[in-house]
Amino acid sequence: MAAVVVLGTAGIVYSRDQRQPDNTRPFAAVAGRAADHWHAAIGFHVCGAFIPNLPEGDDPLGIHGHGDNVVHIHPFGASSSGKRATLKAFFDAVRADVSDDKIELPGQDTKRNGDSCENGKGVIRTKVWDTRDPGDQGRLVEGDPSSIRPKDGQLITVAFGAANADIPKPPSEPKLDDLDDVAKPTRPTSTLVVPPTTSSGPDPNITATTTAAETSTSTTTTPRP
Repeated sequence: MAAVVVLGTAGIVYSRDQRQPDNTRPFAAVAGRAADHWHAAIGFHVCGAFIPNLPEGDDPLGIHGHGDNVVHIHPFGASSSGKRATLKAFFDAVRADVSDDKIELPGQDTKRNGDSCENGKGVIRTKVWDTRDPGDQGRLVEGDPSSIRPKDGQLITVAFGAANADIPKPPSEPKLDDLDDVAKPTRPTSTLVVPPTTSSGPDPNITATTTAAETSTSTTTTPRP
């Protein structure tokens, strides 16, 4: 009887939690609010070396890559926003199968815990740097890396190697400063002030010059291709 009561209570709590609105970020777009647009660098360090960039893949949910080993996160809807905005969606988009027991990447040999590298057997571990501050030493994240919810500006390395081996930051970190899907300002353009003219032509007493005060500068923002 007690077990029935406990299970019933747990079911009620779970049902209530499922009905609660998910107000955690990243947000999907709704009327009056644009979607969040986040980016996190990711890398796969296998047997002492980083795997080349994963292909772009498909994007059914708004969490994808551009062939740059950056997780681009701008959820299309509730199925990929808030608590559901996990690396699982990214892995599915780039056709990777990554868990706490297996790393299966496109074009690469599958690695499982206990498989060998040149220096011995390897295990899967994940390290996350929450900021790009040089003083951030990173932290190991236990469990399945596909359940990680990446944050804007984070660095993530999924590693396969010795249990005590160092895990380096992903090489794609600098790409966060030069993203293809983020608008970039163009160079300022100057407009020359043309001197007034008289009925017989330009006023000879006025010289056409461009000074800081006489130049109007405009900056436009256009998306990179």
